[in-house]
Amino acid sequence: MKIVSVVFFTGALIGSWYLMRAHSPISEAMHMDIQNDLKQIITEYVEKSLPQSKNLRFEKFWTEAVKPTKVKAFFAYSFEDQSEENGATLMRIEGSAVLNKIEQTEETVTWSLDELKIQDNQVDFQEPIHITAGTSGDGVKSPAETH
Repeated sequence: MKIVSVVFFTGALIGSWYLMRAHSPISEAMHMDIQNDLKQIITEYVEKSLPQSKNLRFEKFWTEAVKPTKVKAFFAYSFEDQSEENGATLMRIEGSAVLNKIEQTEETVTWSLDELKIQDNQVDFQEPIHITAGTSGDGVKSPAETH
């Protein structure tokens, strides 16, 4: 019985090794190009939407081939933002995107960004917002009002 277990385990180990080494339908260079383009799109969007933001940092970024014509990208990035209402904040955003191949030539491959999901959005206030309960009126005070 031990021999059968060893043979089965060895077969499973070799089979999984071959699966991991199998040819990917999308090259590593293509994955890198997709990641760089998506990072550029996100960077431009943040800079345009929040011009006072700074220190944009991509914490995680990877892509997976779902099909030979479909790629799913996963990302997490953060940046600092300054507003008069809330003071300095650190924004963290996690999400994913689905891209489909629409055209391929000898030199280029064109992908369409068909789906974008934001799974998690976190805001860390650098200076806490003060909330006073039991007052008549607005009990929320920004950091600027408390100094």
